[in-house]
Amino acid sequence: MLIYLLKSTACLAIFWAFYKLMLEKESIHHFKRYFLLGALIASFIIPNLVFIEYIDVVEPTTTSIAPITTPISNTVIEQPIPETSVFDWQLLLWMVYGLGVIGFGLRFMANLLRICLRIKKNPKFKENFMTKVLLPQALLPHTFLNYIFLNQKQYRENSIPQEVLLHEETHAKQRHSLDILFIELAQVVFWFNPLIYLFKSSIKLNHEFLADKAVIKKSHDHSQYQNTLLSYLSNGIENHQSVGIANAINYSSIKKRFTVMKTNTSKKSFVLRSFLLLPLTALLLFGFSETKTITRTTPVEFTETSLYPESKSFETTDGISSRSIQLAGLILDSETLMPLEKAIITDSEGSTLAKTDVNGYYNIEFQISNSGEIFFDFNVAKEGYVSTTQIQHWGNLQGKISSAIYIGLRQDESGSRQLSSLVPNLKNLDYETIRTNYPEVKKDFVLAKKIEASKKGNQNVFMQIDKDFYLLSDSWIKLNSKNDLVLVDDETIVPANTLNNLIKRNQIIGMTPLGPGNKANYAVYTSKQNQNNTNKTINPVEIHINKNGKLLFQNKLVPLEDLKNELSKINDHLSFDEREKTIRSIINVEATTPKDIIQKVDMIFEEYGTATINIVGPKMQQQGSATRAEMKEYNTLAKKYNEMDRNHMMIKKSEVIRLKEIYGKMSEKQRKDAEPFPDFPPAPPVPSSPEPPMSPMSEAGAKATKAHSPVQPPAPPAPPKPIEHIKKMVAQGATFTLNGKEISGEKAIEVVQKNKRINIDSRESNGANPVVKLSTDPIVIEN
Repeated sequence: MLIYLLKSTACLAIFWAFYKLMLEKESIHHFKRYFLLGALIASFIIPNLVFIEYIDVVEPTTTSIAPITTPISNTVIEQPIPETSVFDWQLLLWMVYGLGVIGFGLRFMANLLRICLRIKKNPKFKENFMTKVLLPQALLPHTFLNYIFLNQKQYRENSIPQEVLLHEETHAKQRHSLDILFIELAQVVFWFNPLIYLFKSSIKLNHEFLADKAVIKKSHDHSQYQNTLLSYLSNGIENHQSVGIANAINYSSIKKRFTVMKTNTSKKSFVLRSFLLLPLTALLLFGFSETKTITRTTPVEFTETSLYPESKSFETTDGISSRSIQLAGLILDSETLMPLEKAIITDSEGSTLAKTDVNGYYNIEFQISNSGEIFFDFNVAKEGYVSTTQIQHWGNLQGKISSAIYIGLRQDESGSRQLSSLVPNLKNLDYETIRTNYPEVKKDFVLAKKIEASKKGNQNVFMQIDKDFYLLSDSWIKLNSKNDLVLVDDETIVPANTLNNLIKRNQIIGMTPLGPGNKANYAVYTSKQNQNNTNKTINPVEIHINKNGKLLFQNKLVPLEDLKNELSKINDHLSFDEREKTIRSIINVEATTPKDIIQKVDMIFEEYGTATINIVGPKMQQQGSATRAEMKEYNTLAKKYNEMDRNHMMIKKSEVIRLKEIYGKMSEKQRKDAEPFPDFPPAPPVPSSPEPPMSPMSEAGAKATKAHSPVQPPAPPAPPKPIEHIKKMVAQGATFTLNGKEISGEKAIEVVQKNKRINIDSRESNGANPVVKLSTDPIVIEN
């Protein structure tokens, strides 16, 4: 708002200076009238004009996307700010402005009402298009719209000169009152701007020039008309007509009016002065309008996500439709919340996606052509500010996805922190929409700053900020009321407003809302022992390794040498033995992930303590079908084994594994056209170990035992059906996977019921819970 007011004031000043220097003393009064009104309107419009400049940025076709696993939500990172003054100067200024608007508005309404009462209460009669109102008061002749107000006595005595009547009729005929109403309304809104009063004075004076010119044009007697004006000016009794919105005959400088009466502007001078307006207007448009730069990024085809197997390939593949992601928002100073121009947005490989314009606005668009969930990141940097990386993990969204991300950058030497807020699912991402949503985001930013400011100089846990109540630690929880019950260390329940007498903020290691059915609304933990005793959540451990060997763990990039330290912070309420029995670990890799990195991570997981470690690679189904070379290899191996005698097969384990791998990639048509999958015989039973020799007495005892041995027991019952076995495993709390991906017990039952030929591998793990693997491909069991 301040920038707008300064720009509009500058425009008013330049237009008014041009009028005073080049136009006021000229006789082109009609042109001057429209110039003054146009200049007033243009001064309010020019600062709001936005010229859009499009910049095409060509992007490379490969970028690296580093995701996180946080779902889309409108969240804000809490930020500290320096202490702010308790007194709100902005509120005071708005109050002063509001009082001014009310005051000038009442003044305008009072003048309007006074005019209306004069019309209503006094005798009047209509002549042609005008209505003359006869007043008992000794007031100067004046005009409002098509009403001419005259002294009743003077009018009936015919003592009002014809020149004066003609002067007032000109005001009515040319509708000068409309100009006055416009400038009066502008004065109500911009009462604090002194240039409004200068424009008002110039407009009313020009009305007098117009009326004077009309009188002189008819009478041709300058001297007599000038004497008439002097007589009204010298009449002290009638020198005030009291209504500011009417046109009075004695308005403004009589001397200046006499000078202008004698002026006659040539046509050449008029044309020259008119043309000077063109460069003046162009200069104002260039200097005081805005230019918005919109970067039109050539849609980026991401060819690889860096850290997730579901998104390992962004290349367009058959049967997968691409999805368009459009992001826009504002880049701001995190301390002042002012927009930052020329902030650079890049992808993870440093390629420029966009630059912010003067409003801090950016807009980028790219394509995601892989299936499954969406992962991406981008960096924001500006000279003098600490750069930030925005990491996004969105769900399996389809079609065009549009969201806004507002970012606050911290200056290098500033004590504040970065700000970030996401507003999802916006249909329109132009600047006006982004600006419209910003006030709500700003409230969140301001709240974060207030919360951090309120922490300074104290260790309070409970605090009131504005009208709301909060529990504060490294983060915060908004309370419903100050009397909400808080469970402290699973021992004591107290009202929230008494916490400051019981614990300090630096003692808190965790706090959480409690669900229905608990005696308290929230829980606060101040010792690891107490938190461990009450924390029943066991978090699975999952890590992602990209083709370059980079690790993504707990939503952030972690160097390999720091992984052990990061792991120690997860499930720290469990001992090593407990982790070995309960923790499930997943290592997600890509087809070209370095094997030595995978081995090192696997070793670190073993040292950490985990019941199972699943290394999950790219799904074979993503290929769609086997290649020609693979089909040739498969047919050669399959034909070799199909021609062998089933009872005398010489089987190589590596070839069986390769056959199963290629067979799993093949489409249905390829399987029909290929050699049948070999019918391998079952593996021979493991031979029993030889019994140790027995002593003679043992032999005799054995013979006697054999002679009197009981009848052999009946054969064991048939194994349970697969569906019965799965239900049993569900009851035992088993972990289920389908093609390497963990699923629920209910999903496992559904899969087995639908697919009678599903392969099942059920075995006990090192921990308490068994692991059941389901696969649509043959399962290779390695001893």
